Amino acid sequence: MPRAIIVGGGIAGLASGIAFANAGWEVTVLERAPRIEPMGAALSLWPNACAAMARLGILGAVTAAAAPIRQMLLATRTALQNALLVALGPDRLRLGCEVSEVALGRVTLASGEPLACGLVVDAGGIRAPSSVGSAPPYAGYGGVLALSGPVAGPDLGGVAAEYWGKHQRFGVFELPDNRRYWFLMRTQPADAAMPDLAACAAAAEGWPSPIAEAIAATTPDALIPFAVHAKPPPKTLYAPGIIRVGDAAHAMEPNLGQGACQGLEDAAALQAIAAAVTPSQVAHHYERLRLKRARMFVRESALGRLGAHGPAAARFILRAALRSIPAALSEPRLRAMHTMPDYAAWAG
Repeated sequence: MPRAIIVGGGIAGLASGIAFANAGWEVTVLERAPRIEPMGAALSLWPNACAAMARLGILGAVTAAAAPIRQMLLATRTALQNALLVALGPDRLRLGCEVSEVALGRVTLASGEPLACGLVVDAGGIRAPSSVGSAPPYAGYGGVLALSGPVAGPDLGGVAAEYWGKHQRFGVFELPDNRRYWFLMRTQPADAAMPDLAACAAAAEGWPSPIAEAIAATTPDALIPFAVHAKPPPKTLYAPGIIRVGDAAHAMEPNLGQGACQGLEDAAALQAIAAAVTPSQVAHHYERLRLKRARMFVRESALGRLGAHGPAAARFILRAALRSIPAALSEPRLRAMHTMPDYAAWAG
């Protein structure tokens, strides 16, 4: 039985572990944290991610804890994480494992313990162990996000909204029990202090009322600060004996809501490939099926920044273009982005 070692127990790492296990491989997922903690963020899971979760066998568990937002689901990261952990199984996860080196057919832990395998899957995030070159650059904006308590006002009727201003934007998304996932992003230096709850409320003055309602239902300790870093479109998804998934492969800006979705697609593709080809062929077919699509999402996600955080001319051009493009042209493109390719049909 071939063996895969997955470095990193995030969304892409857990999903990749499930994928290889479903394909009949022996799997070990290494996570440096001593325990898997609940996380307070939420994730937009577009139809392509739902298709990937269906392939992995976790869609029902995630749907049960998510809110439908027209044509996507909004789930807390914790709900998705829990569904992945159950599907992976505790015997395949090793916690408290700091990795010092990844190489062809081998992972070495910080303790000095060597682990042999047929394939290393680097799911170590934006600063993954197999990364080469300079650190991912700061994209020029950041802010805070949060999950609110129950909101006093009416529900949003399944509408997900993002509002653009000058160098600032808010997003508000509905969760079960009339709670909200919301964020404030603003153009700012990398070392800028993040806004507290009072600053968020002040920034929301004059904006649509769902923003203020969500902020008012949020406690100060629920705020999660973030600064956006991203990589350029990847030139490759593997090194000898090592393949990269999730942010290790294609860390993108959050403007399309596709970061986690593409990590899940990575796993769905790997499941189809690992079940159809020899272990030595997995990396080649993974890159063949995933590189072009991953590059497109990284590129398009970076362009999305311009609508709120770009120079004045770029903001004007992008907003004018979005208003003027007819649905007959935009809808097929969006449909293609939100439709997961049939990796099982292409994997042979």
